[in-house]
Amino acid sequence: MQLLPTTSGPKAGPRDAWPRGAKHGAGGGLPGSAGVPVHQQCPAAPPLRAGGADSGCGVWAGGTARGRKRREDFLEEETFVLEQLCLEFVVKVLDVELVCEALQVAVTFGLGPLQERCIAFIEAHSQEALRTRGFLELSAPALLPLLRSDKLCVDEAELVLAARSWARVGAAVLERPVAEVAAPVVRELRLALLAPAELSALEEQNQQEPLIPVEQIVEAWKCHALRRGDAARGAPCRRRRGTLPREHHCFLDLPFK
Repeated sequence: MQLLPTTSGPKAGPRDAWPRGAKHGAGGGLPGSAGVPVHQQCPAAPPLRAGGADSGCGVWAGGTARGRKRREDFLEEETFVLEQLCLEFVVKVLDVELVCEALQVAVTFGLGPLQERCIAFIEAHSQEALRTRGFLELSAPALLPLLRSDKLCVDEAELVLAARSWARVGAAVLERPVAEVAAPVVRELRLALLAPAELSALEEQNQQEPLIPVEQIVEAWKCHALRRGDAARGAPCRRRRGTLPREHHCFLDLPFK
């Protein structure tokens, strides 16, 4: 059997299959990369820092001050929009039974616009709101702005009764004396608006169940005795929107605002 002659030299490899002229560039590089050295043809990409501005995380990038600022601005904007939506919803469904509970939420979480809406609603529906369970469960900080309002559509005698009922409930829950529970708010009751007979009855009841400091009642009596509104400096004399007229109001010299 005759053997075929073999070709001397190295075996052809895959690179020998490239077309002539594309096998080696002028710089010895890959096909199509003429004049570019091999080590520059495919430069390695720089490593990405976790959470960096170029990490592809968009607004949530938190590795840089700029990323954190964008995230904070985004969250602040979204929170504001959510608060506005909640406010609009609550205002739409406000009623006499719900308003005091909504007021308590507004005071607890510092929601100023909601607090203003609730107070305005209670001012317009004072008598009904004062008879609800929600009113009896208000905290002292939530009750204070109500008692300071000139626009409550309720007489002072009825407001004193409501404050006493509120203090009784708080005393039972907290297991503290009625007067101690009422102390943060009773100064806002305008006792000088009561007629002498009403003030006498209040003083007698106060002896049986202390609610109002004796000094506050004395200041109201001083206003009656001197027939001057400025005599009761510690007891507000301004009439509220719902204050019923009484004979002595003519000398208080402090008209309703």
